[in-house]
Amino acid sequence: MFELLFPSYCINCNKPGAYLCMKCQKKLKPSLPECYVCRRISNNYSTHPGCNAHRIDSAFIGWQYDSIAKKILSQYKYRYAYKLSTILSSLLLERLKRTGFIKNIKKNSIIVPVPIHSSHNKERGFNQSFLIARQLSEHLGCHLDENLLVRVGKNQYQSQSSLRDRKILDQVFRLEKQIENQDLIILDDVITTGTTINRIAQTLENNSIKAIALFRGRPHYLQQEP
Repeated sequence: MFELLFPSYCINCNKPGAYLCMKCQKKLKPSLPECYVCRRISNNYSTHPGCNAHRIDSAFIGWQYDSIAKKILSQYKYRYAYKLSTILSSLLLERLKRTGFIKNIKKNSIIVPVPIHSSHNKERGFNQSFLIARQLSEHLGCHLDENLLVRVGKNQYQSQSSLRDRKILDQVFRLEKQIENQDLIILDDVITTGTTINRIAQTLENNSIKAIALFRGRPHYLQQEP
């Protein structure tokens, strides 16, 4: 009855039936396996030894951040399309399986969604990374800890900051309880410069850390290609 009164429309092509229709799902461009620091090709998204100053062993990226991805995140984060979390979680899980990265995820891993500032959480009513992390943890059989970290400092949206500003943005994460010798997975919606996950990794030192994100822009050495 709800769908009859309030039908869903694809956020990209406006076709009725789903927030992201199958045709537009197929338009998402899979990411290349790369080192998240130097952004050169790396087997299974592993961080090159010489790049791993922040001790993030690997950073899996689902798809390129392009016009469709921008629409998805805009609707998801700022227009409260909650149902997108189910679609994105399902697509991300399929990408993890298809690439084989899922084999790197241990059953006792703890998924840590990137926290958002309390003012943003109050404004939106949810943390977009947590919604995906919750569904991913259920499918993977991992633990989920949304209260491990708290974000403090400035409450400016990163999407409103320049790339240079993001690198120096006052992003501080406070650890709410001590944790050591655990397999942790940082879950974020998008990685830009990598500053956020690096700051979190510094806070979560003395643990084995991986990262998973939905989107990231193309590497600089591919920017000029058609």
